[in-house]
Amino acid sequence: MPVINIFKSRIRSAFPNTKIEKIVAKLPFIGLDIEGIDREKIRVEYNPNRPDFSSDIGVFRSLNGLFNIKTGLPPFNYSSDRLYQLTIDPSVNQIRPIILFFVAKNDKINTFILNQLILMQEDLHNGIARGRKKAAIGIHDLDAIKFPLIYNTRAGNESFIPLGQTQPFKFKEVLSDLEVGKQYGNLLKNFNQYPTISDKNNKVISFPPIINSNNTKITDKSKNLLIEITGTNLEICQSILAIISYYLNEEGYKLFSGFVHENKSISSSLKLLKDKTVLVDKNITKRYLGLDLSIKEIIQNLNRCRIGTSITKNKRIKCFIPPYRIDLITPIDIVEEVAIGYGIDNLESTTPLFPISSGARNNYFRKIDEIKETLIGLGLLEMVNFTMLDRTISTIFNFADNELLEKIKVNESKSKEHEFLRTNILSSLVHNLSYNVHEEYPQKIFEIGKTFSFKNKIIEQWNLGVLLASNNANYTEAKSILQSIFKINLGMEFTTRRNDNNLFLKGRSADILYENKLIGFIGEISPDLITKFNLRVPLSGFELNLSTCFQDCKLK
Repeated sequence: MPVINIFKSRIRSAFPNTKIEKIVAKLPFIGLDIEGIDREKIRVEYNPNRPDFSSDIGVFRSLNGLFNIKTGLPPFNYSSDRLYQLTIDPSVNQIRPIILFFVAKNDKINTFILNQLILMQEDLHNGIARGRKKAAIGIHDLDAIKFPLIYNTRAGNESFIPLGQTQPFKFKEVLSDLEVGKQYGNLLKNFNQYPTISDKNNKVISFPPIINSNNTKITDKSKNLLIEITGTNLEICQSILAIISYYLNEEGYKLFSGFVHENKSISSSLKLLKDKTVLVDKNITKRYLGLDLSIKEIIQNLNRCRIGTSITKNKRIKCFIPPYRIDLITPIDIVEEVAIGYGIDNLESTTPLFPISSGARNNYFRKIDEIKETLIGLGLLEMVNFTMLDRTISTIFNFADNELLEKIKVNESKSKEHEFLRTNILSSLVHNLSYNVHEEYPQKIFEIGKTFSFKNKIIEQWNLGVLLASNNANYTEAKSILQSIFKINLGMEFTTRRNDNNLFLKGRSADILYENKLIGFIGEISPDLITKFNLRVPLSGFELNLSTCFQDCKLK
């Protein structure tokens, strides 16, 4: 999940009459998780479906509503003077056909805002832009650019000076030699011509979606900015345009819409940012929230969430949603906003009027609970992880099976952290340890969760993973825990057979067998793998296919 820093000095400036403690207490009720607090800042984690929270201004905008300081739709102002124009050449239509842009001017230099823009750019690229596939953002020093601009293509042997370089690079060299080109070059791998944005003097200012030109580099002296968004998905490009332009508008920049010429038409980029509308019935809030609110009260709560409203002739509520709120689509989403505006902490629990029973846990999950109790009794700590991983971890743990990687890849993943289904639990546990190197050792952790394999179709199963981290972690310790599970919880006898699993130290790993059926693996983790995750101590562990074990043992 993405994390941003909210500086206390900025909070005091934005909310001079509200104590910081009160602000902090409200953050969880707008969907933010507090990661940590120190003397200068608060670290908060936000959900990828709220990319408008990629800046502190986005958070302050919501808080202003909840504290009744500023309610309703946020004001948004820009100039429609046709000072800044760009022409799209048809050659880009099959590559990255969409481009939107605007200019932001300020009389003062503000390095904090410039740094904040860079961080927002990174979060948006990793989130809704899908690793720059659907959209890519370019931020330029306006004063280094001569208008009008042209968005066209160039051959791979033409050259320009990329950002951070002092010498020209050919476009094909950018893709083959520079790290950013290697990372994102696959987005252009099927093309011989490359998209570029050039100014009036034919100087390249951007090579989207890869890198900007060094000639338009943002510095600590930059006051006036050009923001351009190119991509393949108009909706995503417009959302990013809204998030950044609303941010700069509220930071005091004067905005000028960019005008795009294509064929014989001309369009204003910022004029595309229109409020979405959703119609809701008054009774829907009572049905889902149990709150008997009047239309006036519903409207007040929605206004506190920075949503505009009006009442239709048939007494329905028409909601006007600002263009940066990509998460609000259906009436149910509006119900959630009513709850937030009302105050989730103000909702009271009630007992249903109809008879209910507590139900009973089935034998499968009762057995899982028993295994958990055993492991906790042995001093292990339970982990709970997502069943999806990023590309780096998936590749490390499945490096020898590229075919499998393609089959377990998630189409159109909404986050780069969740691109692949996991094939084992140990990958998640090693990742957990890598985030806790500052904690004391020994660290003994386990997880029972779903893993995935492919046999003509995706197969899901329940696995147990155990990982031990200490100076004395070894095969024997891991096997003793495994024996306890089989003896106490499964009532089965297992055998082991030496294997050469690349995840483990050679000669210190084995397959786990039950009646000659492979049900897991155990061993001491390879030092190479330990080093890749910046861990400092030996690791040992095992993974067990519980789905198979439960088929063979008698569940009671």
